[in-house]
Amino acid sequence: MKTVAKVFIILGMIFQCWLIFPLVLGFIALKKLKNAQSRADFSIGFSVVVLLLVNLIAGIVLLCMKDKDFADAPKTEE
Repeated sequence: MKTVAKVFIILGMIFQCWLIFPLVLGFIALKKLKNAQSRADFSIGFSVVVLLLVNLIAGIVLLCMKDKDFADAPKTEE
């Protein structure tokens, strides 16, 4: 599901390249998605923002993701 979300975010950024919001929010979403290790790391509010401003399908996929979908995230040391 993580790969599906990434693909649709990128497609939304490509097809709406003349707008600034999808580009900026898409890059932020991809960065957050790369580093997220659980559902709590990727907030529901930001998923709704992606749903409304970047891509409808990507937002729905982000809202439906579970903790096991984030299991392959790289471990970051803070």
